[in-house]
Amino acid sequence: MKARLLQIILSFVIIILIEGCKTNQIDNLLEAPDTWRKEVLEFPLIFARSLPYEGEEHIRFAEGWGDKEHEEYFSYVFIWVLDTNPNLTVSKIESDMETYFTGLMKTGLLTKLKLFKRLPNTNTTFKKSEDSTSSFDGIIEVYDVFFKNEYIKLHTKISLSYCNHLKKHIVYFRVSPKSFDESIWRELNQVDIKLDCN
Repeated sequence: MKARLLQIILSFVIIILIEGCKTNQIDNLLEAPDTWRKEVLEFPLIFARSLPYEGEEHIRFAEGWGDKEHEEYFSYVFIWVLDTNPNLTVSKIESDMETYFTGLMKTGLLTKLKLFKRLPNTNTTFKKSEDSTSSFDGIIEVYDVFFKNEYIKLHTKISLSYCNHLKKHIVYFRVSPKSFDESIWRELNQVDIKLDCN
């Protein structure tokens, strides 16, 4: 029985690894420094299939994203390019981010073959930005299984817009453990979509 269970789990891990290594031919829409790694995923996201969206996720990782000692550690920008309006609210963002980051870290455990490690809860707190009704600021407390193996606090800015050029809804996510007044945020705020969406 144990051998069969282990075989099933290992098969699942292999599927996750294969899916994670797949590339697609979709051009990344985010303009960022050439040293920032890029990635494009399609919904449903392999690590967060329950998110109820159709579209794509475009990601740009700061050069030092994967180095826990670097100033740019875990700092990145991603957008969701969605077919329909996600009608974001504070509670919906908190729920979506808990689903997203919990799924991401569970996948990290699988890819590191930590099959039976219990993942601590992801906690989120957001509020509407003072200067916009379609922007939100918040904190995501997530257990980083990729690099630090400890809780990290991700300062996060989220904004929603509509791209007339694409006829799609764009949700911007800017994320960093650094507080909003740190220099990395100048770089994160400069990352933007390549297209003229007006």
